Amino acid sequence: MNNLTLPKNEKLCSRTAINQLFADGSAFIVYPLRIVYLITDGEATPPQFFINIPKRHFKRAVKRVYLRRRVREAYRLHKHILTEPLAQQGKSARLAFLYLDKNLNDYHFIEKKMIEALERLAKRIEPQQPDTPES
Repeated sequence: MNNLTLPKNEKLCSRTAINQLFADGSAFIVYPLRIVYLITDGEATPPQFFINIPKRHFKRAVKRVYLRRRVREAYRLHKHILTEPLAQQGKSARLAFLYLDKNLNDYHFIEKKMIEALERLAKRIEPQQPDTPES
């Protein structure tokens, strides 16, 4: 049941950590989400994340909160896709979910894209198998 919660220590709040994420991190897009991530070795802490919904596209806070809740819930329910490979490798990650679309999307669409994004991220965490030359 612990996997279904979203404790405070999983939220990325530190301005310096966020700046480092955008300076050193990599990114990819699973429309309507742009995922910026930084995978670090060392302590196997749960991944920290934050969600950005631009005020430029959604002037009303109600719509921004609506989308932020949908993205957060999709992440909360499917974060195990990412946390299990991270724990196995003894790594940690910082994530930023940036919402790119100018339209409000329903939860099922956002959830489908979140699963796709987390699976893609999990593949990047798993160690690359070294090529063995055949003799």
